[in-house]
Amino acid sequence: MMAVLRLADRIVAALCKGGAVACLLGLFVLLGGAIMLRLVPLFTIQGYDEIVELLFIWLVMLTSLALWREGSLYRVVLIEDLLPAVARRVLEVAINLVMFGFAVTLAVYGREFMAMSGETTPFLRLDKRWWYAAIPVCGALMALYSLAWLWRVIRRGETLETTATLIG
Repeated sequence: MMAVLRLADRIVAALCKGGAVACLLGLFVLLGGAIMLRLVPLFTIQGYDEIVELLFIWLVMLTSLALWREGSLYRVVLIEDLLPAVARRVLEVAINLVMFGFAVTLAVYGREFMAMSGETTPFLRLDKRWWYAAIPVCGALMALYSLAWLWRVIRRGETLETTATLIG
């Protein structure tokens, strides 16, 4: 079972990092191309705004998930280092409970937002749900990672390290 979880964790990590890099490169090419086409207007990029919006939302959500997975998105290490071990553990549990609540809220309301979106993009004629799917998908994965972190802190008494992974 642990081997399957480790494999799933590595797949999520690779998808987050690879997807974020692909989105960033896509944005770089599109924005750079748009700048060049303003200087030398040879042609126009059709559907430019739609593609930029898609890449940007997935970039933000995937990078947030990657940081969440590593336990380094919402951390103030200076405060943690000033606390004794017992208080640090209580703080870790409290932080992870708040993070879990935020992730569940993001997943639930993100799903509702995605479901309410009946939009189709004007040029590409794609359903905007593909754009907004980033919110509930990443929110649900963030909630799972928060539960795993809570399990590690409460059950095993471990503290979260900024270089940690889900399974360890």
